[in-house]
Amino acid sequence: MGEARQHGFSLVELLVVTSLLVILLGLMLPAYQRQLIDTRRTLGGAALLEAMMRQEQYFLDHRRYAEVLTELDYPSHPYAIDGQGTVLHGHDKNRVYLINLATRATAYTLSATPQFAQAADGDCGVLSLDSSGVKRSSGEGRGRPCW
Repeated sequence: MGEARQHGFSLVELLVVTSLLVILLGLMLPAYQRQLIDTRRTLGGAALLEAMMRQEQYFLDHRRYAEVLTELDYPSHPYAIDGQGTVLHGHDKNRVYLINLATRATAYTLSATPQFAQAADGDCGVLSLDSSGVKRSSGEGRGRPCW
């Protein structure tokens, strides 16, 4: 009589495969989270550039800068954007950046403050853009481009 063949996996084989998957996930998850933060930061910068264009058009039309973002047809002052760049009210629970405007007589500064999970972006922190086009960030930098 021949030996009966066994089908399936042994417990040791399953443990080895599971351990490898856990290790790979542990290595990939931080890189994925970093990529999400970088992508949202790009959206925050794009929102500032869009608000700057609206502010400059407002200046051409009214010979003064808007004092609040609602004058630029945003839903609130400050307003927010979500992870897809959609404009939201400032207190929406899905916000990743809060966009604010500070106006002086002949100049203004727009800022994008990270919210909730995006607040983990210590590399760049708060992004700002002033009326002369100067881009700044409040974070530590560590060689990563913020804009």
